[in-house]
Amino acid sequence: MHYIIAGGGTGGHIYPAVAIAERLSDSGTVTMLARSGSMEERVFLSQGLDVRTVSSAPLLYTPRSLLWLVRATRGGVRTARHVMTDAHADAFIGTGGYVSVPGIVAAQINRVPIFLLEQNTIMGRANRLFSHRARHVFLGFPIEGLSGPRFTVTGNPLRQEVYKTLTECRSSRSLRRGLLFVGGSGGAAFVNDLFLRTIQELDSRGREVSVTAVTGTEDYARIHDVVEELSLRHVNPVLVSYEEHMERLYEHTRTAVTRGGALALTELAVGGIYAVVIPYPYAVGQHQSKNAKYLESLGLGICIKQQSLQFDRYLSIVEKALDNEAGPVLRASSIFASDAGDAIVRTIEEECSHD
Repeated sequence: MHYIIAGGGTGGHIYPAVAIAERLSDSGTVTMLARSGSMEERVFLSQGLDVRTVSSAPLLYTPRSLLWLVRATRGGVRTARHVMTDAHADAFIGTGGYVSVPGIVAAQINRVPIFLLEQNTIMGRANRLFSHRARHVFLGFPIEGLSGPRFTVTGNPLRQEVYKTLTECRSSRSLRRGLLFVGGSGGAAFVNDLFLRTIQELDSRGREVSVTAVTGTEDYARIHDVVEELSLRHVNPVLVSYEEHMERLYEHTRTAVTRGGALALTELAVGGIYAVVIPYPYAVGQHQSKNAKYLESLGLGICIKQQSLQFDRYLSIVEKALDNEAGPVLRASSIFASDAGDAIVRTIEEECSHD
């Protein structure tokens, strides 16, 4: 079997593509589609995957952008069709982002079965446009109004090593004491500033705790300079500009303050790490808030709106989560309690074997 996979733009689309590629490589050959010079190309190559570059363009609904989309996608579709024909592709898997569009269109023209992954509680533009063309759509979170045999709520797939580490973390939560701040793959100034205020307040209360912040590369220098000027006696601050292997940080984390990205929330839930979620208020369709509300409904975290955040209440929640020995209870029926990657790949392989 030969599988073609495309997804990119953000880590939330890229790493699920890697997770699926890892597992499909055990029984077949995998080729990744990526934009030249993009984040997805860099990550795919770093994982030792076979990568072919295609052109694409953002899905923005203005006359100029639509014209550019048609022109850019035409070349990308042509390239993707060549890749699929040369490889005798058995399936195409799209994990979101506009880089998946040329692959979807090429697969449709070449009559290659299409499988899509949607990570969030709101369907992204590419998946919304083409989900009716897919043989199967795997959902990372439940989406209101989507049901039927083609739509399966599997949870978001995690890389095999990440999943293994997180399941081990879940069983050793009482040994983990750290607090983690994650603003997303691009960093987040609001979360970073909240980190600075939090460590100063925790230190003034005499709390002995290690607090790590993944600042993002653009904000790292600013946060580093501020931390260097602080005279902290109890809190141990650790700064990381970017971490591709987040499992290394999760191993020491009891509680995390984060945005509402689907992949980050999935990792925290699987690892038994209580999530204090402050969704990015301008996310498309408020999908981060809806992701967070779903996690909150399961008792795995709490959603706090950025616009109405009261620092004292927020800090009380963080301290309570740090002191809670039991931690969040992950029910066996939860989408976070099983390996989504294995379930997705099993379905793809079974359906392709029947063709």
